[in-house]
Amino acid sequence: MSHVPAKSHVAGFRVAASRPQALAMACVALLLPTAVARAQLTPQQAKRIEAAVPTKARVAPKQARRVLIWNTPFMEQSPHKGYTIPQSEYAMRLLGEKTGAFEPVVSDDVAMYLPENLKKFDAILLNNSNGPWIRPTPQDMDKFKSYGSDIDAVEKLLRQSFLDYVANGGGLFAFHHAIGVPKWPEFLDLLGAGYWGHPWNEEVAIKLDEPDHPLVAAFGGRDFRLAEEIFQFNDPYSREKVRVLLSLDTTKTNMTVPWIHRKDNDFALAWIKSYGKGRVFYSAIGHRTEIWWNPQILSFYLDALQFAVGDLPADTTPSAQVPKDEAAKGDTHE
Repeated sequence: MSHVPAKSHVAGFRVAASRPQALAMACVALLLPTAVARAQLTPQQAKRIEAAVPTKARVAPKQARRVLIWNTPFMEQSPHKGYTIPQSEYAMRLLGEKTGAFEPVVSDDVAMYLPENLKKFDAILLNNSNGPWIRPTPQDMDKFKSYGSDIDAVEKLLRQSFLDYVANGGGLFAFHHAIGVPKWPEFLDLLGAGYWGHPWNEEVAIKLDEPDHPLVAAFGGRDFRLAEEIFQFNDPYSREKVRVLLSLDTTKTNMTVPWIHRKDNDFALAWIKSYGKGRVFYSAIGHRTEIWWNPQILSFYLDALQFAVGDLPADTTPSAQVPKDEAAKGDTHE
């Protein structure tokens, strides 16, 4: 499975391109500005991802599942915002394809957020999305003729459709820059936090807040170290609202870096929560390219995706409401 087909868009979905098309696309890529040309999946990276992806899901799907893998629209993919999008997309696709846990459908078409389209999916995966990704462009408006010509009105419709989808029982899996959505407080309430900068981009210590929680089984009960860009979060983040799975171990991490704003040393890195009838997973991990061939992270994300689609049960009771003796079960060490 080492061949990586080139991709093209057809009605918002990704399909494999023919060999002549792939060659033509590669030639065009050489002419693009460096900022865009960086966003490429190399054959070597693909092989490393293929070798790291688990071959078996934690649990058997209860039924056939479909996951919408949402990529940041092309015009939003600056190198800082999304230079690992091709690598993470490939890894997320393979998690479904190799294990049979779900059928991946890749798109960057905002029309996918219309209610009639979202109902075809068990979960949405926000692939390092960033910026006003749900706002239609003038070019997109041809797809929304029946909803009028007001971009603001269509964006409001799509936002509400997204929120309703999760509240009514859909799943959401989001990582890293997905939290960087401006001027949409309802989305941040759904996700569980707001972005407040990234003081670290170095090796840090990460602890399992609940070693026995089913969604951290990939780590075998052990804390770990990871080189990564590490976020800190502000409102609406609270352990009264989310079930924290991973957090920064401040006793084993460099705390002299600038721009640390939190004074309580609560640097959560991954959590789950309920939103109405829906299931939400967020992880800050997903910035560095090598994350996408880290076997533990990929297993962790597969489990989280199975949680998001409704196949892997997990308690979403907020951390502050979990008895301390229950949360502290298990032995963690590096």
